[in-house]
Amino acid sequence: MKYDWIFFDLDNTLMDFEIASKKAFSSMLSSFGFKENEEHYSLYQQTNNEVWKDFENNKINAKTLRYKRFQDFYLIAKIKGIDPLESNKIYLEYLVEHSTMLEGAMPLLNELNENIKMAIITNGLKEVQRPRLKKLNIIHYFDAIIVSDEIGTSKPNSAYFDYVMKECSFPKKEKILVVGDSLNSDIKGGLNYGLDTCWCNLFDKKNDTDLIPHFEINQLSELKNILK
Repeated sequence: MKYDWIFFDLDNTLMDFEIASKKAFSSMLSSFGFKENEEHYSLYQQTNNEVWKDFENNKINAKTLRYKRFQDFYLIAKIKGIDPLESNKIYLEYLVEHSTMLEGAMPLLNELNENIKMAIITNGLKEVQRPRLKKLNIIHYFDAIIVSDEIGTSKPNSAYFDYVMKECSFPKKEKILVVGDSLNSDIKGGLNYGLDTCWCNLFDKKNDTDLIPHFEINQLSELKNILK
């Protein structure tokens, strides 16, 4: 194969984060006896995306992220009396429970398993990332799993990729492909580190940045053509 290693992002690359998150959010609000309306999850997505962007740009730490995304949501939605930190805890528990693989992910992992080394590179929180991998029984596919919250730095920072390279015994950069859905963390991080990148654009998003990935796929099955 063209590459010796694939550095896979997790959420919305191999796992369907959107389905799991929506279900977890609804279950969390229900646990507080609160009735969700159609607007609530959309508002939460807005605050969550903004908080994660601040986290990836080193403006806040993971501890702040855990409560701020729900604190901001409750302010915008004008919901009172629900603790943001407890909301985060319950949401993450349900996120594990509702773990779901994206279409084509399992066949791809099965096919690549004996032909190439694979690592998970994820900016997720430590309470959920490894438990989700364990729940879906896919940990054995990966030679390394690097969770940003466990090491104190995140994509796209070069320090994160320094750690990944060490965990993978320093493979040659030209033999690594970074595969992920986030232009800001996966593609930007890979490009800045001198790695080939593949934008996993499964939801037909528009690239309105100046970042140019080496490859773009709209289905996971297309990745095999890049690896030949």
